[in-house]
Amino acid sequence: MADVFISYAREDRARADQIARGLQAMGHECFWDTDIPPGQTWADYIEGKLSACKAVIVLWSAHSTGSQWVREEARMGRDKGKLIPAMLDNSPAPFGFGEVQAANLSTWRGEPNHPDWVRFAGAVDAAVRGPNAPPRQPAAAPTPQPQAFARPAPAPTATNAGSDAASPIAYIAKCLRLYVNGTGRARRSEFGWFLVFTFVVGLEAGMLDAALFGMNPYTGQVNYALTWVATLALLCPAVSAASRRAHDIGQSGWLAALTVIPYLGLVAALAFALIPGQAGENKYGPDPKGV
Repeated sequence: MADVFISYAREDRARADQIARGLQAMGHECFWDTDIPPGQTWADYIEGKLSACKAVIVLWSAHSTGSQWVREEARMGRDKGKLIPAMLDNSPAPFGFGEVQAANLSTWRGEPNHPDWVRFAGAVDAAVRGPNAPPRQPAAAPTPQPQAFARPAPAPTATNAGSDAASPIAYIAKCLRLYVNGTGRARRSEFGWFLVFTFVVGLEAGMLDAALFGMNPYTGQVNYALTWVATLALLCPAVSAASRRAHDIGQSGWLAALTVIPYLGLVAALAFALIPGQAGENKYGPDPKGV
């Protein structure tokens, strides 16, 4: 289990390597090379790593502030109370992240006694080992070497190209876990299987209503008590999944509101389930088919 998760833009890999090596020299295990194993989605894999680590370092720069990937990892780290941001240049942090004080590493080039590095490394050490642990002496880090690199984007494999990498149960569980989280992207199979799940739950609830409560003697109709409970319970994850599906096709998540309109909502849900997503990363996040 890694102590530290490092989020960065592909153009800043050399600096991320330098920081990772400096922290490793202090005895901290770092996770920073985000290759996604075959058969796992980006959201599930990264969320697991973020949950397991003790500190989430986000390296803000002119490149990373515009990366939806980095911002999503920063949001997860902030929500878990583990975010330790650092500035690699003079670019301001994106909107919503300025309230967390960032270390300034723009002039640090690997010197172990650089005051900004000492403060930053001390903050990371305290987050990992606890505030009462005796501080460790920051170590020197190697000077980064220029290199051509693109941030790991999992290559299509037999497991994730042209077929669903996750099972229907995994997709349904993901939608329930991201109950009111409409950020990021969702592929058609994720949204489609959750639609099937909601239909089956509604059908079962209707059957139970008929068996348990019978007919209302005044209206002549079934008392749909459990059906209404199931509908209200699944409304939020369904709208959140529709929002991620809208993001996948490059549209605003507000379009998910169409799915709650009577009659029209069914047409909108079918459209979300059938329209192919955009290939590659868009402004809402990485391609879910590629991770």
